[in-house]
Amino acid sequence: MLAAPSFAQQPSTHAAPSATPGAAATHNGAAKPGFVQNQAPQDWRGSKLVGASVYGPDNQSIGEISDVIVDGTGKVKAAVIGVGGFLGVGQKDVAVPFDALSITRRQNSATIDKITVAYTKDDLNKAPKFAYYEPNGSSQTTGSSSTGTSTTNSGAGMKR
Repeated sequence: MLAAPSFAQQPSTHAAPSATPGAAATHNGAAKPGFVQNQAPQDWRGSKLVGASVYGPDNQSIGEISDVIVDGTGKVKAAVIGVGGFLGVGQKDVAVPFDALSITRRQNSATIDKITVAYTKDDLNKAPKFAYYEPNGSSQTTGSSSTGTSTTNSGAGMKR
């Protein structure tokens, strides 16, 4: 015979399943991640961000988004903007905090109208070059220091 702990005397700590799209679903009392069924109007597709032009406060094009950086918790941390160069030759990648981007959508469309930042082209040209993580340690990190500890995240197997 199997015995299971009794929960009759304990208050429930699990919320009822939500009908909200993207909300965590529960099954047999154990919380499991839900599924995102729809893109919300304030959400942006990464495939539409990469390659989009970025404009400075003077309304001049300062570069294009070449990549987005997602941290170990799944939060979009930065946008990598390619500045300078021609057709990618001589281009320098600079990462700016993602919340520094002001993204507007075309009216009644899913298409990005414009991405602006408070930085000028000169600011980005003077900014430190962004270095992608290399497991062999050959690249230098930008804006952080190594603690000598390793980390594991739930995105194991993802290409970085």
